[in-house]
Amino acid sequence: MTAGNCNIFLIFTVYLSFIFLQSHGFGVIQPRNRTVNPDGSVSIGCEHDADVDSVEDVRLNVISPTDRPIMLCQKGKKDCENMTMHQESAHKWLFILLNVGPEAMSVRYECEFTVNEDDFDIQRKGTPTELLPPQKEAACLLPPSPSPCPQAPQSLELFWILIALLALMFLCSCVVISFYIRLRCSKREAENSTYVEMRKAP
Repeated sequence: MTAGNCNIFLIFTVYLSFIFLQSHGFGVIQPRNRTVNPDGSVSIGCEHDADVDSVEDVRLNVISPTDRPIMLCQKGKKDCENMTMHQESAHKWLFILLNVGPEAMSVRYECEFTVNEDDFDIQRKGTPTELLPPQKEAACLLPPSPSPCPQAPQSLELFWILIALLALMFLCSCVVISFYIRLRCSKREAENSTYVEMRKAP
């Protein structure tokens, strides 16, 4: 085999491996940081973009600056310490950490997925998430506002407007009632009247 053939073979092999990795690659999406709630809980969402309907394995690892990653919780594991795991969809899992203390701020959390594509188990990890301490509730101290100035003229105007509206409503209701009484009386007179035929005297 000559050097030219060897280079062509090498380029062809690299090209095929690149195509193979592209067709079997996927990404893991997780937040860069999460703020711990005042009750000591925090949730980390792990999501993958592989074109599969099921996941072989999903886990949350803790990475400390000195040690290698340690698995905290995994799919199918029922006794995850101070943690619950919930599947939101075929592509997204939610890890809820409970009783998070100050020591949790010095480590990072990494999502790891294993999926099966074309009979190959492919494993990918996300960019680790850092936890931020809970935000302290700032006391809202507002300076005392000065007492409002008395607004007697404006309230007096409103008072007279309301009296005028009430008087107008009373007048309208009196007119309607009088028309109703007059109509009723005229109906009663029409019912009591009898028709008498007048004849001329012989």
